[in-house]
Amino acid sequence: MKKILKIGIPVLLIIAIIVAGIFIFKRNNAVVILDNSKKSHFVDFYIDGDKVYFECVLNIYSDKDTKATVSATDADNVKTGLLKSSKLIGIDKTDNDTTFNLKAGENEVTVLFEGEYDGVPQIFAREIPRFIEVKVK
Repeated sequence: MKKILKIGIPVLLIIAIIVAGIFIFKRNNAVVILDNSKKSHFVDFYIDGDKVYFECVLNIYSDKDTKATVSATDADNVKTGLLKSSKLIGIDKTDNDTTFNLKAGENEVTVLFEGEYDGVPQIFAREIPRFIEVKVK
């Protein structure tokens, strides 16, 4: 009986730790999909000091309420001289935050993609960035 307790208690503790770990790492396993149809579209771009902003309306689907960040990569506007770097940070136009509060279902969000201005006020194409990443927080 003592042998069973000596082996059983550590095994139960290990199982409890594994189960707790699964719940901790699976806290927010929301599925988020960017709808790149006509529902997502480019609005305008503007320059403010040393920053460039691309205003876009994105249609994002989420299977549950969650928080997410949005970023993009735009190498074409680096080649034209509009951007210094291809990395763009997504900012929620409604509250100027980099975190987007998504509801379950369809979400229409206005994103300001912010990048560093390189001096040439010419845009490559009036389209949403080709490479957009939506990450669940």
